[in-house]
Amino acid sequence: MNNKKINIIILVIAIILVFYFTLKDNFLDIIKELSKVNVLIFIVAILIFILSLWFKSLSLHLFIKEQNKKYKLKKTFELTLISQFLNGITPFQSGGQPFEIYLLKKDGVRISDSTGAMIKDFISFQIALILFGVISIIINSYLNIIPYKSKLILVIALGFFINVIVLIFLILTVNAKKFSIKLVNKLLNFISKLSKRININKSKINDGLINFYNCASDLKKNKKYFILAITTNLINLCLLYTVPFIIFKSMNYNDISILVSIVLTSFVMLIGNFVPIPGATGGIEYGFISFFSRLNISFPVLSGAMLLWRFVTYFFGMFIGFISLLLRKGVDKKCV
Repeated sequence: MNNKKINIIILVIAIILVFYFTLKDNFLDIIKELSKVNVLIFIVAILIFILSLWFKSLSLHLFIKEQNKKYKLKKTFELTLISQFLNGITPFQSGGQPFEIYLLKKDGVRISDSTGAMIKDFISFQIALILFGVISIIINSYLNIIPYKSKLILVIALGFFINVIVLIFLILTVNAKKFSIKLVNKLLNFISKLSKRININKSKINDGLINFYNCASDLKKNKKYFILAITTNLINLCLLYTVPFIIFKSMNYNDISILVSIVLTSFVMLIGNFVPIPGATGGIEYGFISFFSRLNISFPVLSGAMLLWRFVTYFFGMFIGFISLLLRKGVDKKCV
């Protein structure tokens, strides 16, 4: 059984468990709340989510256009949609970027250039995510949404710490070129000695490392693009974090401000990025229920909102990504 099938099985089991534990005690009450949803306002939530994806694609497009001036934003947006599907069915959202590189190669963009664009985009997004986390923590300290004596603060701190460590690792790696290449080669030699069956192409790995450092060097030189990419990612996250607010509005629940929605969703996403299940399923729903329950929302309304939020930001995202993939010409679907 290949990894794709295993991931899908894990995902299906996780989704079934989420639905079971969400609906088992208040099924009729939750259905009743969902039946009251204002469809027009709910459509606005979907449109805001799509707009957030458009801003997300803007960041990647900036770096693709550095090397390929003729590449159209429409195609980059299509890449972003397709990655929603692939990230949704792989752990740690790891499936999207390799396939984006494959699609860019089909469009005539060199692998070294597309890989560089992905690295730059990832660094920009990671900085935006942490900046938003810092802003949310500051706002929380003033509004006291999550009291500092709450155990949830430890969860927030852990999520924030992991994201910061990832960014620090990237920065240290960028500034320690010789040391990192030597370390990687020593690790490769060690792995080769452990098992002669493992065939490692050291030259390709070293070429990849050199490309990584060239990308990092470009970021330092072209600060304008770098700052612009961080800004577009901040807008992307801001729009994404307002989706729960609109969903609560669609359920005729008005005792929540847009600022509180943004802060709490920021905390949910901080901890959700490193849940090792496709789509962070299970962990991210638990985070949503845990954080938004601090607002004393009735469980049927809260559970209904969570299900609608996941539909918009996860299932709908995967659906439009899958459709985009099917409509994409010249792609061997078997390689997905």
